[in-house]
Amino acid sequence: MVPGDRSPQSSQGLDAPARPDDLATTARPAHRPPPPEPSLARVFATTLWLWLRRRGLRVADDARIGALRWTAAAAVLIVAGAVGGGVAVALPRSRSVPPAAHLNHHAPPRISPAQAASTANERAAAAWIVAQVASGTTVSCDVAMCTALQTAGFPATQLVTLVPGSTLPAASKHSAAGLVVETAAAQEDLGLQLSAGAPQVLASFGKSPELVQVRVIGGTPGAFRAAARAAIAAGAKSARNLARDRRLHLARTARARLGSGLVDPRLVFLLGRIALAYPVYVTGFFNANPGSAWPAEFRAVTITGLVLGSGRHRVSNLGGVLRLLRSQPPRYRAVIQQGSGPGGEVTLTIEFRAPGPL
Repeated sequence: MVPGDRSPQSSQGLDAPARPDDLATTARPAHRPPPPEPSLARVFATTLWLWLRRRGLRVADDARIGALRWTAAAAVLIVAGAVGGGVAVALPRSRSVPPAAHLNHHAPPRISPAQAASTANERAAAAWIVAQVASGTTVSCDVAMCTALQTAGFPATQLVTLVPGSTLPAASKHSAAGLVVETAAAQEDLGLQLSAGAPQVLASFGKSPELVQVRVIGGTPGAFRAAARAAIAAGAKSARNLARDRRLHLARTARARLGSGLVDPRLVFLLGRIALAYPVYVTGFFNANPGSAWPAEFRAVTITGLVLGSGRHRVSNLGGVLRLLRSQPPRYRAVIQQGSGPGGEVTLTIEFRAPGPL
């Protein structure tokens, strides 16, 4: 050993590297949460104190401060405390964010697939009623369905809200009783009155048990079927008479539907009036009632051939047909929409709102 060298002799305990097993068995300090952040006043005072020691008192960070210097430092710290407190009061305090576990989350209530389907069917029925039902028609419905109708734009004055124990409004000789929307809630309110007092299903939306149906109020099931058969027979007879008119040109599908007797008799009347003065080309009849039951009548027709010829020899009957349609009495006043066909030809769609005469 070199004289004067007092370093400890090499030994296995000092020179041997630490083994992984020794590191694994070493006690690990418990995890502690981080200390809270200091306030703005404390940060301000600490910063000012360090500046005072280093610049004002010119004392090192680890040196002692004498009595005289302590007096000066105390005076400065008093002023700093007052200023720091004022700053802390003037600045808004930052709110600590609570842990996610303590947040009060108000999750929306879960909606079952059945409830979602029922709501979607009610909204579809409300949109259809607003677009297709004649103005002035009274609609009976449960609370939720009436709310959906008002949201869709149906007049509240034409709604009859159903409650448990309600009865269907009765039809008279001078006015129809209107429509009723059948939902699960309406079934509970009315029971057997729906099928007994409103046998005609005008439109359906969805499937059971979330099915929503729009029914026409009036008559018993037997009386309704008898009246519908008579109306269909009369319609077929009127259609045959109309089809003989040489001014009326029918596409194949249109001719078949006209002969079925299911075309709205108001349309048959208007086509006959137009054919008295102008040639009429009927491309088709259609029904805007989704899921309607028998008898599903056709309430709309599309006609063409309103502009004949070409160039200087063009003859337009569009203005005359429009004037004729708009001069009809209220019962036969239809909704008219002008459009264009595949070749750019002018078309007119004539449609009556529900419910029809059948």
